[in-house]
Amino acid sequence: MSSWRALDRTVAGVALVLLAALALVLWRGDRVSVTIVRTAPAAGSQAAATAPIVIEFGQRMNAASVEQNFSIEPAVEGKFVWSDNTVYFLPSQPLEVGAQYTVTLARGTQGQIAHELLEDRVFSFEVRAPGVAFLRLEPSGYSLWAMPALDAEPVQLSPGDGVFDFTVASDGESLIFSVVNEEAGIDLWTVSREGGDARLLLDCGVDRCFGPSQRAGRIAYTRVLAPMTPAEPYGPPRVWLYDPKSGSTVRLHADSQKIGFGPSWSPDGQRLAYFDGGNGRLVVLDMRTGDEVHIPTMAGVVGSWAPSGEYMLFFDTLLIDGRPVNQVYRANFATQDVLPFFDPQPLDADYSGPVVSPNGEWVALKVRDLENLASEQLWILPADGAYAMVAVEESGSLYSKYLWRSDSQALLYHRLTLGSAESAPSVWLWERSRNASRLLAEEANQPLWLP
Repeated sequence: MSSWRALDRTVAGVALVLLAALALVLWRGDRVSVTIVRTAPAAGSQAAATAPIVIEFGQRMNAASVEQNFSIEPAVEGKFVWSDNTVYFLPSQPLEVGAQYTVTLARGTQGQIAHELLEDRVFSFEVRAPGVAFLRLEPSGYSLWAMPALDAEPVQLSPGDGVFDFTVASDGESLIFSVVNEEAGIDLWTVSREGGDARLLLDCGVDRCFGPSQRAGRIAYTRVLAPMTPAEPYGPPRVWLYDPKSGSTVRLHADSQKIGFGPSWSPDGQRLAYFDGGNGRLVVLDMRTGDEVHIPTMAGVVGSWAPSGEYMLFFDTLLIDGRPVNQVYRANFATQDVLPFFDPQPLDADYSGPVVSPNGEWVALKVRDLENLASEQLWILPADGAYAMVAVEESGSLYSKYLWRSDSQALLYHRLTLGSAESAPSVWLWERSRNASRLLAEEANQPLWLP
């Protein structure tokens, strides 16, 4: 009988051990299932001042828990944007060049089914100084080039020529460019900032895809459908969206009657603006609600977003004494007001192309004397337009594609000097500290910062 009692005790002991082990597995199973697939910028890397902070999870997360347990040192204000299982933290201001930042996602961060992160996830990165990317005209078309630093030698990024236009990803790690294909269509390609790895991103066949704009993992672009027969014209432009993860692409609007081109994301990725040429207006679409704001203008280009995304500066063309004159306006999306940038509105010159600085304090714009339209100036003004200073002026020169550096202390611009057969397009840098410009690259067009 004693042997049976001993056996009972053994069985009972084994059962208790198994129950304890099962309880431990169940308890730990609920706590270790949150996985982090990817973080960016990569730990220990050099990152762009405009880079979003990205955390991709292996499952659905409790958004409020993630945002509450997220921190960055030094402290940075910004907004969270979600795309499926990926969260993007978009800083309200560019990060400081040369500074090191540490991101922490604290333990206890919860998924949607109550699983949680058991240990802090910590990664650090340093902010690099920007370079410049531009197009260079070759015998058979444009090619894409880049200077990874302002004092570096230019490097060709595109495998050949035929480049139509390009943009730079907000993290500065890649560029998206459009290339004319063998069917006379235009495809979208991508390449890293180092080059040597260009690849086809979107095969558009006989359609023409161009004007890409990227933000928070989404790419908007203009697509023009090819005609059914060679005798017919190409169709009107429409804005499309491309998902780099799935490779899928869809029209922005299900309604095929809505046309437009030149899409531009707001800094927080919540709004998308484009120009509707059929109705002579800018369309600003709230991607969260589907609401649209319409801004009448005949300029044919999207304006410049304020860093907060709350307003946009743009210009419109008016007829004054029978001749076209450009004037600058401010569109406030909160109040839906459109007011002149200047008060009162000057009529002695042509004002166009306003560009708001990353800190929101300054505006650069182009000015032309109505009696000498072949010569231009670049002005710098405070955001309220109270006064102005001439930053760039060269007799007989035209300026375009001017963009603020992330610290709002320098301006990149394209210059073309008229009146000489030997004149060539070039890229220059105006620096506020010196109130002077210096040449960055010759035979260069359409420059963009490479952060």
